[in-house]
Amino acid sequence: MGELKELFKELLVMLERYGSDSYNPQKRLLKEILYIIDENNIDSFSQIRSIYKSLFSPKYGLSEFNIWKDDFTERKRLNDKLENIEQRLWEILEY
Repeated sequence: MGELKELFKELLVMLERYGSDSYNPQKRLLKEILYIIDENNIDSFSQIRSIYKSLFSPKYGLSEFNIWKDDFTERKRLNDKLENIEQRLWEILEY
């Protein structure tokens, strides 16, 4: 669960730093996931999986989230990092 927690923390930081208020529901769900990880109960993995999947709704979900920076190199670096975090989370959660 250590890697999973770190990935979710990084994702939350990125959303808080670069996301608008329209992503507040996703931020709350990420905080809920981190709370569930800290609780470490037997059903936590399935709960985390379910909540994470809900973050990618067709409209207004994380699938629509991109980081905008005027500097192209910085924008690309941040969005590549975001994509790597999401991809690794999908791998861990086996979707």
